[in-house]
Amino acid sequence: MVHPFLRKLRHGARLTKDSEELLVRLTQSTRAVGAREDVVPFGGEPRYLPLVLDGWACRYITLENGRRQIVSLFLPGDLCEPFGVLPRFMDHGVAALTPVVIAQIRPEAIRAAASASPRIEEALWWDLLVASAIDREHLVSLGRRTATERLGHLFCELHLRLTMIGLVDEDEISYDMPVTQADLGDLLGLSMVHINRSLQELRRTDMISLRGRRLTIRDLDGLRELSFFDNGYLHPFGSLSLLNSTHVSDVGQTSR
Repeated sequence: MVHPFLRKLRHGARLTKDSEELLVRLTQSTRAVGAREDVVPFGGEPRYLPLVLDGWACRYITLENGRRQIVSLFLPGDLCEPFGVLPRFMDHGVAALTPVVIAQIRPEAIRAAASASPRIEEALWWDLLVASAIDREHLVSLGRRTATERLGHLFCELHLRLTMIGLVDEDEISYDMPVTQADLGDLLGLSMVHINRSLQELRRTDMISLRGRRLTIRDLDGLRELSFFDNGYLHPFGSLSLLNSTHVSDVGQTSR
């Protein structure tokens, strides 16, 4: 099985065998974190850069009255902070939504890898570009999309992000959806009543089906149109230099 970090970064730069081996070595120190536990707590002093290897995690902020806003979702292959930089203290928390395996990367080690390999540096900057774009699009959803549009847009985004790391059944257009309706509400700024109604609407119009923790998108084009989803912000075709050097497929994977 290809390392999820490599699967993702291959979309950002044309990595060499040596650069891929170097990236894998960075992720050798790991720890398991249980569902609903903090990876790095709010106010904590981080000592390493967390990278999700397995499971789903999130960045969150909790108000003094206990209300939580999930700011970002982290999937396998996602860095939970910008590469090579750690704050003196956490102004947000990072928590596991499911059981996760976290690689603990030393900031100085990933900076050294980027300095040693222009292709690693390019891939990491691409990764930061995508993370920033996801945050911007999330803000647009909170401010301008309806409840059903927000949910549909999220499902389209997750479909592409998970496709890029090989975690989608493309025959059925389905993937695991291990988060709860409460998590979705905290991410999309909606009550559980609105989440439930939006799910029912997407089912009623035969856009999706959700059985257990498996989501199937039954009408991908229709869902994209409904939610104003344009995959350009995820930059699935990589950086400009990658585009200039190799052919890419419609899901952003380089032909090798």
